[in-house]
Amino acid sequence: MPSEHAPVLIVGGGYAGLTAALMLSIRGVPCRLVERRAALSDHPRAHGFNLRSLELLRQVPGLENDLRLATRAAPGDTTIMVAETVTSSPIKIMATPGGFDPRPLSPAMLCSAGQDRVEPVLLRHARAHGADIRFSTELIRVSQDADSVRACLRDAESGEEKTVHADYLVAADGSSGAIRRALGVDMIGVDGVSHAVSILFRADLSIAMENRGFLLCYLRHRDFTGAFVSCDDPDRGQLNVEYDAARETVSDFDAERCEKLVRAALGQPDLDVQILNVLPWRMSALLAERMSLGRVFFAGDAAHIMPPVGGLAGQTAIQDAADLAWKLAMVIKGEAGPALLDTYDAERRPVAQLSIARATENYVERLRQDRTDLSDAFGRVNYLDAAMSYRYRSPAISLDGPDDGLPADDTLHPSGKPGSRLAHVPLVRNGVEISTHDLVGQGFVLLAGPAGSAWIEAARALSRGEGAPLRAFLIGVDVDDPTGAFLSRTGLGPSGALLVRPDGFVASRSVDGSADSEAILRRSLDRARCLDRREIPPSPPAYASMVKVMP
Repeated sequence: MPSEHAPVLIVGGGYAGLTAALMLSIRGVPCRLVERRAALSDHPRAHGFNLRSLELLRQVPGLENDLRLATRAAPGDTTIMVAETVTSSPIKIMATPGGFDPRPLSPAMLCSAGQDRVEPVLLRHARAHGADIRFSTELIRVSQDADSVRACLRDAESGEEKTVHADYLVAADGSSGAIRRALGVDMIGVDGVSHAVSILFRADLSIAMENRGFLLCYLRHRDFTGAFVSCDDPDRGQLNVEYDAARETVSDFDAERCEKLVRAALGQPDLDVQILNVLPWRMSALLAERMSLGRVFFAGDAAHIMPPVGGLAGQTAIQDAADLAWKLAMVIKGEAGPALLDTYDAERRPVAQLSIARATENYVERLRQDRTDLSDAFGRVNYLDAAMSYRYRSPAISLDGPDDGLPADDTLHPSGKPGSRLAHVPLVRNGVEISTHDLVGQGFVLLAGPAGSAWIEAARALSRGEGAPLRAFLIGVDVDDPTGAFLSRTGLGPSGALLVRPDGFVASRSVDGSADSEAILRRSLDRARCLDRREIPPSPPAYASMVKVMP
């Protein structure tokens, strides 16, 4: 059987897999993605991006603009409401066009594109940056040892089998979690919160949409519970409807019944409806007991399954992949110790747990107020904070004080604490307005207050002398702070500094200056990379030689 080698093998071509391939590729790490389907799905499934995901994806040149072009709705042209039908008086209005201004919080602009429009954009950019992506390729067997992962792949068209030896494997194979199950990792939580069908249909939506760009309506109809979601085509919509699995099966949802459900949901009994597709799905609230095992890492639905109420499922998948990609890249390049990969589970699993709880609470609040058995205080963390400002805790984070134990930061009033997301602050560099987030992405970044030149000198000494992946910026010199908000939004004194990771999270913070700035920075940077200075690895081989056909 032919055998090949790849530094990273990714199984699954959804949000998690495509994002992993893209974020590895922009960092120059060769990867291969295999997807058992012959093509991407044309079913919208998830819709939209939150700001945290967009902050990560905008590290890819041109991607944010391409995502906006993928949807007909302008940024912020969004209506979210609860009603009996789409055309009846709302029970509750949760968002209106222009009702939320993200500019004080993030450099990213809101985007409501459906997954069927987003995945081709991610695929195109990943391939443009060198990712090897192959469809109609299924994983047959997988095993691992201390040195590599062995995956047997089959070409679904030719039947040819081959073995890929990978240094690491990203299991992004969806809610079925075949790789996770094969490795004996269980899921914990509520399996089967409800059952539903997703009905994709074509109809004249002019009355339902009322010239709105994007519409999400949670339906508390007298005959069913569900949600209507507009698509990026003016005459195409998606209706999700719950059903009682003890009394009904998917086969009961034939075209005639689905047409009636669509008319009832839209409140238009005479509407001409064409059913395009009906997909059954099972709503659950499950979390893998671990998100990594050896050299295998579980991402997206393979690691966590949550109610799709509030859009956190797809966003958590994207953010899993982005977190894992920069860590894999640094370890493979020899810029970080292997223990950095252990922080993936330590950091991302609590975030997934928070997302599941918040999504479940959304389900109860918006659709099923009778399901108090699912409600939990943990899920009542402010939605914006849970989605955007979750906190990381791991050996790679250097705390600068007692841990307050909070699962999330206050998005409106960021603390700047280690483990929190870097606050967005408008800056000016070379006459161009940018964000603090535009300075992060490839390596670590040191941001120092206007009197923190000692930190800048220490960072540049480490970069020159030891080749540390570190850039430094002094406020007022390298970048200007026209609003004067940098210090207050980062919790720094004028002589303090932040060490920021490639994903835009604060690794360490020194509120004030120090006479021993270089030693302090060295320790923080080593800890952020899980690097034992007694065992600094040699430079890795050139990447061109790392992907090869083995005899």
